[in-house]
Amino acid sequence: MIQHIKSVHPFPARMAPSIVWERLPESNRVLRILDPMAGSGTTLVVARSKGHVAYGIDRDPLAVTIARSWCSNVDEDRLMSKARDILERAKVTIKTLTSKTAYPFGADEETKRFITYWFDLRNRKQLTSLSRHISLSHDDILKNFLWTGFSRMIITKKVGVSLAMDISHSRPHRVYDKAPVAAFDIFTNAVEKVVRSNPFGDSNNKLPEAIISCGDSRCIGYDTNFFDLVITSPPYLNAIDYLRGHKLSLVWMKNGVSSIRRLRATNIGSEIKSNVPDEDHIVNAMAMAGEVSKLTEQQKGFLVRYVLDMDSVCSEIARVLKPSGTAIFVIGDSTIRGAFIRNSKVIENLSEHHGLILAVKEERTLPESRRYLPPPSNKIAGKQLQSRMRKEVILTMKKVS
Repeated sequence: MIQHIKSVHPFPARMAPSIVWERLPESNRVLRILDPMAGSGTTLVVARSKGHVAYGIDRDPLAVTIARSWCSNVDEDRLMSKARDILERAKVTIKTLTSKTAYPFGADEETKRFITYWFDLRNRKQLTSLSRHISLSHDDILKNFLWTGFSRMIITKKVGVSLAMDISHSRPHRVYDKAPVAAFDIFTNAVEKVVRSNPFGDSNNKLPEAIISCGDSRCIGYDTNFFDLVITSPPYLNAIDYLRGHKLSLVWMKNGVSSIRRLRATNIGSEIKSNVPDEDHIVNAMAMAGEVSKLTEQQKGFLVRYVLDMDSVCSEIARVLKPSGTAIFVIGDSTIRGAFIRNSKVIENLSEHHGLILAVKEERTLPESRRYLPPPSNKIAGKQLQSRMRKEVILTMKKVS
């Protein structure tokens, strides 16, 4: 039942599990299913629940960690014993820390400044102690669960171990002088919440394992004609900056601020300009995008970059799909300073260029909680935008056999 799919970690604009559940067949025939922009793993956990082999790719290291813990078998007693052991060890380690040493091993000066800004000394010491002992774990599955629980203490809406609010919506702003809670007080509870939300139970679960890796949907590292089905939710043109919030967790996991910055700059949807190449299908996709004439030259450059990135994604999806395979795109159309941009038409056009033929086009009303773009009542939204921004588009594309 779809009711057992509960998230293990906050994640902005998560794809609704019901979309995947309703479009996947039962496990009378085991399929290879790919989400090349997997995020926290909604497609993967639903596919595995239905008995299929799920493959996921994402560039965000925290998303990969969350997805792995959501999709893995878990021995609750063993994991909670490990969490309690780490907490006790951390309580010993903290006695050796000072304000100058309360940082992750190997942190550079820029990363230390970032941590000092967002975390008070009490939690810097406690998070340093916990993170060092989690890093020493030799069991990768347990480590993913422990890191996900660790991150749950940070990625919150209001009450967490940082000095910020609204991190779970990827809009962190510093509001506290002292964090509302101490990491040591909630660590084991945070890990337990991850375990209780995992749908797969103990290590004796016989469902096919999910295979989740850090990678890029613009260059999918699998063989041609490998997958039966792809289901994914591409980023909006003016995409949520997931890493803006995730950075507060990632810096504790041996990711420096500079490396996260480089990753952000090369993500799909990043605001980096490109020029229109002399390729007819790219020109056609741009023409299908909607109110392009309302954009500034800089904004048009951002759109070109997005179209080029999604062209690579659509090409790769078409390549790895089996003949007669299906690709399902769950897409939110965008607005840039009042100009309505039809991401869905862009992706439909690009997919058809690469041999994917539209079979079904649906619209789904977005719940209020998922409208992270300017709300339909916003003054900059015209009547058409007010209607369209309440919906997302689901494209079902078939590969030409």
